[in-house]
Amino acid sequence: MQNPPTNPDIRYQIKQRLLALRPRAFELFAGDLLVYVGLQNVVITRYVSDGGIDAYGDLISDSGLMRVATGVQVKRQHQNVQRAEIDRFIGALGGQFHYGIFITTSGYAQPAQTKAASSPLIHLDTIDGNQVVDLMLKHRLGLQTNFESSAHLDENYFLGFEDQVVPRVSEKREPYHTSSEPDSELPRPEDDLISLRALSYALRIDSTTIRDWVERGKLVPDRAPKGSGREGFFFRRDRIETIRLGLSAPGIPITSGEWRQEFVDFARSRQMSKSYKPVLLKALLNVVDRNGFAAVDAVVEAFHAFYLERERQELPLEFGNTIFRNGANIPLNTIKNLIIKNPLDRFIIKGFLEYDKRDETIRFVPQLWNELRFYELMDILTSADEQLNYYYSREK
Repeated sequence: MQNPPTNPDIRYQIKQRLLALRPRAFELFAGDLLVYVGLQNVVITRYVSDGGIDAYGDLISDSGLMRVATGVQVKRQHQNVQRAEIDRFIGALGGQFHYGIFITTSGYAQPAQTKAASSPLIHLDTIDGNQVVDLMLKHRLGLQTNFESSAHLDENYFLGFEDQVVPRVSEKREPYHTSSEPDSELPRPEDDLISLRALSYALRIDSTTIRDWVERGKLVPDRAPKGSGREGFFFRRDRIETIRLGLSAPGIPITSGEWRQEFVDFARSRQMSKSYKPVLLKALLNVVDRNGFAAVDAVVEAFHAFYLERERQELPLEFGNTIFRNGANIPLNTIKNLIIKNPLDRFIIKGFLEYDKRDETIRFVPQLWNELRFYELMDILTSADEQLNYYYSREK
């Protein structure tokens, strides 16, 4: 199956939008991004007098028994990071952190890369602008994806960080400000917020469910969007564990057996508003290879074939507002966008699956795939059919 490229300029658009953020707004965005990098207990430092450390947190092992205090510096700039900047960051880390992460929208000069890789006392990892964009594409940060169209920038996501910046009285507020001058000298700990999307990732609960909780008053955000019609809720970072406990959200599985059991329970769950989850499971398990990889195109075709067959048998395709409202003859690229936005996203947030946009593959995470047994996969397929029978009979 050959699909046209989905907005081939999106990488350029993301990078330009990041460069247009105010410096402090970019630091707040980086705090959001660190959730996906794998850092926990993140704290964004004051804008001034931060000693060269823009954020810090804990890098926690899968067992939860090991924690490495980590310092972070972020640079929103066009030019490559130079050796002197790495030297200053290592100096800022010394005595407080033995591990650091340097994040930039640009790249790294060769001497800077050499220094980062060879520091004898401090382990330092570097993340460049292309890797930042990769993370955003992988987790759909700052993006909107409609079923019928390709991904495009979600301006409200970026404006949410701009709204958190307190401009100086003498400063004229511009939506696209690129000055390197400080934006605020009074950032408060309670202003260390993460987006709804990042909260969903931290809690391993899909963002649609969290947004529904907000709308029903079950979960109260700490910052609501400014302006009518805007969407973009933010939550205090230090509330994550309190929210997790209040919503009885599960923690991250530790052992391979826990990963397997949680996946099996989730796969068998009948909590669904559409038929998409069990159909995706059927499609995925029918085309996955022995190493846990599946080509996205093959999954899309198998997913589509399910609804084509139901249409051939004159059976209901879906209920409510759906792309199948006019039949199952849907462009495959539209089917792909549907899968990525809805059922696949739920498995990715849970940590069961990964989507590699560059290779156009879906894979089971190794700690889960290596633990699953053949009979369990067959049982999941049977359970998927039972879920679909339940769903279609319930909607009659």
